[in-house]
Amino acid sequence: MKKQTSLFFILTGLFGMFHLHAQTIEPPRLVIGIVIDGFQQKHIDLLWNYLNPGGFKQIIEKGVNCKNVNYNIVSAGNAADIANIMTGTTPYYNGIAGNNYYGRKEYEVIKIIQDENQVGIGTKETYSAHHLTSSTIADELVMANPNKSKVYAVAINPEDAIMLGGHTAKNVAWIDDVANKWVTTGYYTNGLSEWADRMNTTGEFRNFVDRSWTPLFAINTYLNLPAKEDKKNGFQYYPSSRKNKSSNSTILKNTPWANTLVAELGAKIITEENLGTDNTPDMVLFQFTVKSPAEKTSALQSAEKEDLYYRLDRDIESLLRRIDIKVGLDKTLVFVVANQTDLHSPTQLGDNKIPSGYFNAHRSMALLSNYLVALYGPERWVDSYYGKNIYLNRQRIEAKKININDIQNTVAKFMLEFEGIQASYTSSQILNVTGNGNSEIVKIQNSTNKKNAGDVIFTLQPGWIEVDDKNNAVGESNAIKSTTPLYFYGWQIEHKTIEDNYQTIDIAPTLAQIMGISTPNASIGKPIKDLLKKQE
Repeated sequence: MKKQTSLFFILTGLFGMFHLHAQTIEPPRLVIGIVIDGFQQKHIDLLWNYLNPGGFKQIIEKGVNCKNVNYNIVSAGNAADIANIMTGTTPYYNGIAGNNYYGRKEYEVIKIIQDENQVGIGTKETYSAHHLTSSTIADELVMANPNKSKVYAVAINPEDAIMLGGHTAKNVAWIDDVANKWVTTGYYTNGLSEWADRMNTTGEFRNFVDRSWTPLFAINTYLNLPAKEDKKNGFQYYPSSRKNKSSNSTILKNTPWANTLVAELGAKIITEENLGTDNTPDMVLFQFTVKSPAEKTSALQSAEKEDLYYRLDRDIESLLRRIDIKVGLDKTLVFVVANQTDLHSPTQLGDNKIPSGYFNAHRSMALLSNYLVALYGPERWVDSYYGKNIYLNRQRIEAKKININDIQNTVAKFMLEFEGIQASYTSSQILNVTGNGNSEIVKIQNSTNKKNAGDVIFTLQPGWIEVDDKNNAVGESNAIKSTTPLYFYGWQIEHKTIEDNYQTIDIAPTLAQIMGISTPNASIGKPIKDLLKKQE
């Protein structure tokens, strides 16, 4: 009898411990992911006293601040950055090396999301995630809970929306800045969400486009002067204004109303779709921006950029309040991260006598072509160029029976002669490299996918940025160590600062561990330690 009684108490105790443990590790009912284009920690530090208590301050003061988080890939656009975050791996495995790539068969630069086999909904553009060759954390959530967990993505740009939504989102939506409405792609079987369609048809979307943008506060209270001063208002912009005379696109995407539209649609989806109201996690992913119209520097040097921060802070405050009412912030996990952005522009560095510059490949490719003609004869040896990748004319090289390795090495050496170039490698050197994971060549390998790699790939010196023939930046950062803010807030998160070094590929496995699902199938990241409250 004594043995039976002892066994009863032991089993009861074990059951109680198990029940308590099961309760403490219940996953969040809703995961909110926020990616902010152009966002920097030092900007938040400068603006701290002007922020509302319920926006960024709430996330930072009550959440976890991971201070040393780096991208392990070369900056080549938001698509690559977001794919890196969502897949927990690099372009070497996930296939997304940038917003665009050069198609050898097509002989042209193609958007990474372009897919002629799809149909656009509300747009003629045909996009999909078909080049994304690995699963995302959103995909894993949907596959772990079929017909239960739901994923939505709302973004300003199509690349961001599709990389956030992955392959299995119920809906994604982005802003069409020509027609000024929400649009999507038939790649996602549920099409455009009902709530996006209503914002289009009721005129709610258009109401934001028709609102002028003036300072939130008195202009003399801003830290910086306006980039484009208006004597009456401080500054004034109309979102429906065209970017330039030759463009049909408006400036909407670089005004605060783009952020408000994204936040409003996301909040409607959470509320109307009853997300986060059962025991299986749902996920809503947002992309915002703090890039002002005609921005020439990533630094906080204009009243317009400040105002974008202030108004986004209020949008996030409103979003969190609505989530708290519908789901409860104690049942919601929020993470906030930024894309790659240089701390200083080449112009700013140059103004302070620090070596820097803008690299335009047009001149260097012309000189390279002439050099190869002098060595190998009058042929079109350079097929094309895009994003620090040089594509040689392999058909002519083979026809002339020239050793491909020899001509690649010749080109790699020649490129080192140009101002602004740091290093130059052949594709075989890149794809076959082994060694220190922090070395420059390994970072380039991480950023390279064999399907669209050039014959020769080079890097630029610190302080230099590549621009295309239209003077648009190709990638946002050339820093040797590209850091990003990363915050976690809500659910079982308690306030702390994590000083350990992590990479953006560690976000997806961290979320997988929290939600109790598989990591994405190509993930090479590791979960962030000490993130959660210590269980008693």
